[in-house]
Amino acid sequence: MPESNQLRQDEEAYWQSARQFVRLLIAELDRTLRGSRISGKKRKQICTTFAFEFCNFLDHRWFKPGGRTEYPLLCFAKSYFDIDVPLESSQINFPHKSVELHGMVHDEIEWFFNEVKEDNSAVATGDVGDETEDIDEAVNESESRFVSPCPVCGGSGQCFCLRKGVGHADGCPRCGGTGECKHCKGKGEWIHP
Repeated sequence: MPESNQLRQDEEAYWQSARQFVRLLIAELDRTLRGSRISGKKRKQICTTFAFEFCNFLDHRWFKPGGRTEYPLLCFAKSYFDIDVPLESSQINFPHKSVELHGMVHDEIEWFFNEVKEDNSAVATGDVGDETEDIDEAVNESESRFVSPCPVCGGSGQCFCLRKGVGHADGCPRCGGTGECKHCKGKGEWIHP
């Protein structure tokens, strides 16, 4: 990619994409467990544990393929990435440090198992080449949002560095030294679309 292009980092757009990714992860695992005739209660427990651990890995962990440290990176693109087709970096939304996948797992488990009752069709997905037409989902903000404690900081408003890290915010890449949870901007509240 040309050096002149800047990487895109849109927190709200990334959160929306990440939320759908977590839903898809839960739905696909649930479908697999159903195929193995795992009971509903056990499926929910397995999906919760797996989704949280996998998302926590994407949020905070590294691994060493070939002995060299690498970090997983989850990005979302507006077009399919094909090595033979140039892709402008502005089409890719890179992770925003305030969006932590593992923090949204509980809400998405509740959504999938309790609200949509394990309806896999509630999560739109498909094969490359068989995409459906995009639509802009217009929603009434007052009807579609509710507030709960921030799932990342547990409602404390504090960054990971203070809650579970070194105990101070100096040099923290998540909060930039403010000590505030970037997910809720230090308010301790989470507004769900």
